[in-house]
Amino acid sequence: DELKLLSVRRLESLERHWKFYGKQLEAWRRELQQATGQYAEDAAELARRRALWDATRKAAETTTIAPALGNRIDFVAAQLALAEQAISGPIDKQIRLSRRASAVGENIEAGQKAIAAAITYIDSRLTRLDSPPIWELWRDGRKSDDALLSLQAGLAVEKQFLDEYSAANRTAQHLFRAFQIVMLPLLLWLSFRNRKLVSDDPEIQASTRVLRRPISSWLVLALLATLVFRPDAPILVHEVALLLALIPVLRLLPPSVYAVLGPWPYVATGLYLLERLNFLFVANPLYHRVYLLSLTLMTLVLLVWLLWRSRAPGDGAARSVPEKVLRVAGYFGIAAMLVSALSNVFGNVSLAEMLTAGLIDSGYVGLVLFAGVTVLSSVTSLLLARRSVSRFRIVTQHGGPLLRGFTKLLKLAALAGWVVITLNEFRIYRPIADALRDVLNHPINLGQVSLTLGGVLLFGF
Repeated sequence: DELKLLSVRRLESLERHWKFYGKQLEAWRRELQQATGQYAEDAAELARRRALWDATRKAAETTTIAPALGNRIDFVAAQLALAEQAISGPIDKQIRLSRRASAVGENIEAGQKAIAAAITYIDSRLTRLDSPPIWELWRDGRKSDDALLSLQAGLAVEKQFLDEYSAANRTAQHLFRAFQIVMLPLLLWLSFRNRKLVSDDPEIQASTRVLRRPISSWLVLALLATLVFRPDAPILVHEVALLLALIPVLRLLPPSVYAVLGPWPYVATGLYLLERLNFLFVANPLYHRVYLLSLTLMTLVLLVWLLWRSRAPGDGAARSVPEKVLRVAGYFGIAAMLVSALSNVFGNVSLAEMLTAGLIDSGYVGLVLFAGVTVLSSVTSLLLARRSVSRFRIVTQHGGPLLRGFTKLLKLAALAGWVVITLNEFRIYRPIADALRDVLNHPINLGQVSLTLGGVLLFGF
């Protein structure tokens, strides 16, 4: 019941929290196995030696031996017994620790199942009315204790997760911060050395234009590295990184993007900031619904204005492929905002929140990823253009294809990441991922050989 009070975003962060516990438990189990293995080997060696000395004693009982030899046999057997008794203590302790680890593992698994059940329950609310119509709230101005408790519980979860994550990854965080700090002088040096660079290559000119803002480039790369290299961090860390990237992203987008998108980058960043301020109204259901409806209608009006502003004369056949794709996406966004507004008015708040937040977040995250790819490709092209690097034969003969291939790889990775984030925002990534996982892991038996489609694809890759 408490989990159902949390938002999906907080539940996903709590799911990462349980996975974090699971990784810690597995690390401790590996350490326990290593320690237990050492004592187990010692116990086995002691048992083997005691069996030999017991056999020696039995053989000595059938014959006459010197008293000194008999005393020696008894002394060694007593020493072996003491050694076995001494080593039994650590082994018993490790057995108890192993049992405790199993109990903790069961708790972690139960927690993960509870989180999955809560997310499934919230997803099921997308198809039914979960709140009264908005006109009924005008007569009831009371605050919602459940919403306030949800916000407080979510913040408590995030703070605890952040503290534990930071304590467990202290060394990795120091290395990551050092990497972020090292990038700043590199970008400043590239910006200074290439400020007066003259080149007829349009890619070099575009790269030089981007690195004229080294601080913004550094912020985008540092914040994007947080999303890429710390995917298991608390979601609060990722949200803060995206908020800090608002202004640098707008400064780094190339003119060609504004030529195609028009003022959409400014609109997307402004809407993203307004959507993040939604938490200020969760304590009052009426204010929350009205704010969400206002944001939805504002997004709808801006999308209609942008599409009307970018209309082309005639039948529009002269438009490029990206422009056509963006117009289709704009019409999809308009339809989604209409459904969101109606859902909010009639009481399906879960669907309204998902559609509005999903559209705004996916649009802004796409801009962040594009800006990151632009900075990375600019840094790479300027590094390859340096005289100290251009002396290498691989650069002089294959610099262009290498740079284009690297840029294509970056764009594909950014596109894949954007698709995953967008599908997750619209609550369809989890069922698709589960279905694909079942298909890829389904065993295919060919006689005595058992294969999986995922294994075959991995081998081919």
